[in-house]
Amino acid sequence: MTKGTKNSGSANSNRRRCSPSGSAADRASVLAEELHRKSEQLRLLSEVVRTANSYLEPDAVITFIMERIQHLVEGQAWSLLLLDEEQKSLYFKSALGAKSDKLNEIRLKLGEGVAGKVAQTGQPMIVDDAQNSPYFNADVDKMTDFKTTNILAVPLKTRGKVTGVLEILNKRGGEKARFQEQDLETVMLFLEPAAIALENATLFQKTTELTLMDDLTHLFNTRYLYQSLKNEISRARRYGYPLAVLFLDLDGFKAVNDTNGHLIGSTTLKIVAKILTAGVRSIDIVARYGGDEFTLLLPNTDKEGALIVAERLRKSIEDHAYEKELGVKIKLSASFGVSIFPHHAQDPESLIQKADQAMYKVKESTKNAVALSD
Repeated sequence: MTKGTKNSGSANSNRRRCSPSGSAADRASVLAEELHRKSEQLRLLSEVVRTANSYLEPDAVITFIMERIQHLVEGQAWSLLLLDEEQKSLYFKSALGAKSDKLNEIRLKLGEGVAGKVAQTGQPMIVDDAQNSPYFNADVDKMTDFKTTNILAVPLKTRGKVTGVLEILNKRGGEKARFQEQDLETVMLFLEPAAIALENATLFQKTTELTLMDDLTHLFNTRYLYQSLKNEISRARRYGYPLAVLFLDLDGFKAVNDTNGHLIGSTTLKIVAKILTAGVRSIDIVARYGGDEFTLLLPNTDKEGALIVAERLRKSIEDHAYEKELGVKIKLSASFGVSIFPHHAQDPESLIQKADQAMYKVKESTKNAVALSD
């Protein structure tokens, strides 16, 4: 057993309390206390299974985990780190308590720090003297201006696979307060169904996204586009603000395919998707309409604002250094059409049709330009 850790399976402390040397009254008191604790654990388990599985979004499950854990085991800080399998590292998904706002940019490699060791081995750890533990990463304390004295770290597992780590720092109760086996047992009991609920919510989200997203570009598809446009029109009508629709078609894309093959063509579409996504706000919606056509929804955007965005995107597509990513020289531009709710149309189909018609006027004349619907 490594210095600074405790064996998570140990139950010696309970056995000592129930030793024959104690009086019958003492043994009865200990057993009653243990029975009450087990009863509370079963109640907790039932609550977690019932509540956590009612959420269909991963972030909602994570919020539930963080809200409950701070009441179950007292400490100064609580954090949930999730595993990035591609980069083989942990990142802070959620954190509560002192200095937690400074953890967003920190990543830990597998095996790095207590959390990294727990993720690597799949075994929980109780570290009594963090500063002298061989696994403790002092750099995190330096970056957050926080002093860690003791740690309880438990792996988040689903189907035997580690997906993250829950850490609780600095047990409350004075300088000599330390995490106990009961704390570990409580956290492990809580995390098992919570991890399953998180996995189920993640799978549900991915399944939902697959039905609403384009496989190639990972932009939204037309199904999501029309659903969102309907909702945005309703919202714009209620609050009295404009809504812009941008419709664009790539110029010269057929030549890219014919000259370089469909693999280069597909990669080109992915690059354009990234250019469009990077050039708009987080509230804007970018969708692949089909082939080399794309549609954007810009909530609370008037004619002037929409034309500025369209022109900026047009220039970004034209000026992009495609050769660096493709390995071949290509010439690409885009023709844009713009329509505005409620001026040009007041239903989803008509708004997209108006923007599409404006785009075709550009396509049939100069190309590589922006036109506003009549």
